[in-house]
Amino acid sequence: MKKLYLPLFVCFLFSFAAEAQSERFRKRPKTSPSPKTEVDSSSQKAAAAKSEPKGFMDRLVYGGGAGLSFGDNTNIFLAPQVGYQINDNWVAGLGYMYNYAKWNTILTSNGFQEVDFENQIHGPNVFANYNLFNSAFVGTQLEVLNHDVYTYNNSRGAFDISNAWTPVLFIQGGIYQKLGNGGFMQIGLRLNVLHDESSPYAQSWAPIFQLFF
Repeated sequence: MKKLYLPLFVCFLFSFAAEAQSERFRKRPKTSPSPKTEVDSSSQKAAAAKSEPKGFMDRLVYGGGAGLSFGDNTNIFLAPQVGYQINDNWVAGLGYMYNYAKWNTILTSNGFQEVDFENQIHGPNVFANYNLFNSAFVGTQLEVLNHDVYTYNNSRGAFDISNAWTPVLFIQGGIYQKLGNGGFMQIGLRLNVLHDESSPYAQSWAPIFQLFF
């Protein structure tokens, strides 16, 4: 009977060791932390890039407006602008406007009259706009424009023509929509608070459609 004790004791030790070995693997499952490390690393890089302040050139946006119309009156309008994004809400900049206009009829105090007028309106401008809730904007734009002034002379029954530099001050607002990385679109209306009979614009208000990238 004593000879059985040793084999039984060895079997007991082997069984205990196997159980301990099995328990060790259950408590410490094999993991592969490398994918998580890569994800964490890429997330940290993206966060760091996002937190880095933009340089001067990165804050510049280019665009403006343009228009073309034909008929009784012909208009070719081009207004390139460069803006600087001061922060997420403010953008300010400058530009230059050129407008070729040809009129076949105009409205005078004596009603509509047939004419043959040509005018080249051009000059620099500065602007500043503020974005509201990433969906609207308000702002202002100052222009100083060179153009011919046509003044109807009742005594002569004809037009007197002179050249002038005229200031134009717009108050503007409308819809704001982001486009891509830093670009945006503006659609709205502007009102010239300095409008008078010698203004280079036929009306005190004008529509806005501008793209910047």
